[in-house]
Amino acid sequence: MRLGELLISAQVITEAQLVEALDAQVMWGARLGTALVELGRVDLDGLSNALGFQQKLPAALAAHFDGADRQLQRALSPNHAERFSCIPLRRVGKRAAAVAVASPLEPKQLAIVADELEVEPDRVIVAIAPELRIRYALERIYNIARPQRFLRAPGSTPAPPRSIEFADQPKLEDSGPVAAVDTTGERRRYIEPMRQAPRTKTGPITPRSGTLIDAGAILDVLRTSDRERVAQLVMEAVSHLVTGAEAAVLLTARSDVAVSWTSFRRDGRVLPPLALPMDGLVRAALHKQQQLRAQSSDLGPVDQLLFVTLGLTRGELVVTPLVARDRIIAVLVVGSAGSVDAAIISAIAAAAAEGFARLMREATKK
Repeated sequence: MRLGELLISAQVITEAQLVEALDAQVMWGARLGTALVELGRVDLDGLSNALGFQQKLPAALAAHFDGADRQLQRALSPNHAERFSCIPLRRVGKRAAAVAVASPLEPKQLAIVADELEVEPDRVIVAIAPELRIRYALERIYNIARPQRFLRAPGSTPAPPRSIEFADQPKLEDSGPVAAVDTTGERRRYIEPMRQAPRTKTGPITPRSGTLIDAGAILDVLRTSDRERVAQLVMEAVSHLVTGAEAAVLLTARSDVAVSWTSFRRDGRVLPPLALPMDGLVRAALHKQQQLRAQSSDLGPVDQLLFVTLGLTRGELVVTPLVARDRIIAVLVVGSAGSVDAAIISAIAAAAAEGFARLMREATKK
């Protein structure tokens, strides 16, 4: 049974809430469970239990992470912990070890983990945990920073704890007692909106497609089944079709911040991850659900910050929301040194929105 169906069957969420989460997954990326947690529909322990029941594995809960064996965790290299999304929890007896994973390990991966933990592969007790919890543990234990996507949005409220358990679900406690729990809890980190323009670093210019994109090729976004490919095509279309465009960024709205998804700069420099307070042209475009544009001399503080971050000092900023199924999917921001054809930007945004709407329809049919 799929995760969404399982949670509906357990009366944890409704069908409408599942559709909402599937739409959020298309907009924000990551796994369905992550979207459900961020929307406040289920808490992490409840999601852990659902994943454990679904995959017939013990659930790795907050108590297991808080009471984990730090010495055992240091035995697994940060490289393998990150590559396999794997967090050692504790030893079980003298010859076994319990580990938490975001996805079941392949035999080769299991063998590597077992070797570093100095146990036999068949003595590794694998427990399942949500990717959000694994990402946090990687940061806390191995100093592997969470990508911006997995940070909390300011103003977000976690779901209240709920008792969600399933009959005949394997328990990690069955393999031995849990260590004493550290009740200090998670050290929350939030997306930090920019207060000053970050430095950019020079990177290689992304090779363009060998075939010049024309207006008809925008419709390629309707024929892809991958959200990242849609976003990539948006940047390619702006780069090739919008004369005068010097930079562009695709933003997604999370709570009261707009977070960068993908971007390009004509000079080949790489934009750092961006997070903007929901203000200025972006906020107005979202509210009105229409394209807005302004000259650099007329920009407010937040818009000016975005404009400078795009590498421009004077010119024009064009902000176009992508609307599909009555939802704001993303916001396309284009910066130019002069004036640009806003109609072409609107056509690109409309084609991209249709592409995302198609992905949403496909997600609800699965």
